[in-house]
Amino acid sequence: MAVEVTIQPEVLEWALGRSELSENEVEKRFPRLSEWKSGARKPTLPQAKKIAEAARLPLGRLLLPVPTPDEIAIPDFRTVRNARIHSIGANLREVIQTAEQRLGWYAEYAAESGIEPPEVLGIASPSATPEEAAESARKALGWECAGHPKGTDKVMDLVNRMEDNGLLVMRNSIVGNSTARRLDVHEFRGFTLREGSYALVFVNTSDSKTAQLFSLAHELGHVAKAVPGLSGDQGKNNAVEQWCNKFAATLLIPEVAIRKESFDADALEEQLAATAVRFGVSKEALLWRLVELGLVRNKDAERIVGLVKGKDVAQDAKSTGAPPFPVLVRSRVGRRFLTTVTEATLSGDLPEPAAAEFLGVRNKETLHKVMALVDEAV
Repeated sequence: MAVEVTIQPEVLEWALGRSELSENEVEKRFPRLSEWKSGARKPTLPQAKKIAEAARLPLGRLLLPVPTPDEIAIPDFRTVRNARIHSIGANLREVIQTAEQRLGWYAEYAAESGIEPPEVLGIASPSATPEEAAESARKALGWECAGHPKGTDKVMDLVNRMEDNGLLVMRNSIVGNSTARRLDVHEFRGFTLREGSYALVFVNTSDSKTAQLFSLAHELGHVAKAVPGLSGDQGKNNAVEQWCNKFAATLLIPEVAIRKESFDADALEEQLAATAVRFGVSKEALLWRLVELGLVRNKDAERIVGLVKGKDVAQDAKSTGAPPFPVLVRSRVGRRFLTTVTEATLSGDLPEPAAAEFLGVRNKETLHKVMALVDEAV
């Protein structure tokens, strides 16, 4: 007779919730789930092991009387109806843990090697307004008062400036290199970590370029304020998130630059579309920035917001196929981190197996191909 185990219904619900499987996938994998929840039947030991595997949990945690949510080491600013979200999906948790390991090594190595910390970290005083902080950050990134991301890839323009300033910037839409484990943009947009005088920004790239650019600028706000945290759409009522959102809008749409543009109530939708592309932001974000600056009346904005809200098309370049794997790795871990790992490896300070693990590659040949990209332009 098969060995059965007792899993409390609330523990079962929590475990499958963190597995990030869809309802259909759960039903297919565990057709007796409703019986387990009701107590009519108990899962067998092999079935319990499959649940633990799906939830990426040790079996023992399924057998505890209550759920045991994972704690993360950074503040979670995501809320729903002003209540803090306690659920951290397995994918997000692993991404945070990997980023913490990378930053931990980098901060220690950088301090020992004399690598300068980022100037922009903590550049905003505790009493600084988002506008004041954005202007300070703008100067630190090498822009004049009207400067903002430009070029065909505005995300990379800002990424490069942040990395040149000393920040680690990592971007990905999946866990590591696993295409089967996609990151959910509805769960989080990005996060910021800090280790001593150094910091890391991660942006979820499962979104349009305009959303990625705003998320990147938002996380830079966390850096400027020296407040690490996990960000998402659920945190819009949080004071820190509101501050960082305003910082991002000010950084990406500087008042000096936008006042040079003309906006007319009768042609507002067309003007928004053309101007938003030049600044790399969504039409809705631009619209409310114009209202804030008094360049568009609130009643005119309310009239057309429904026409532009959520309808921005990603400004991604037309796909020409996936880039080579080493290029993908460089993009995911960031130029600064890759450069530092490469230098440490070549100098003998970091063993090749450790370097491969930090970069998420499996063999020496791939490691060498990735490290060879250090001197190539991004």
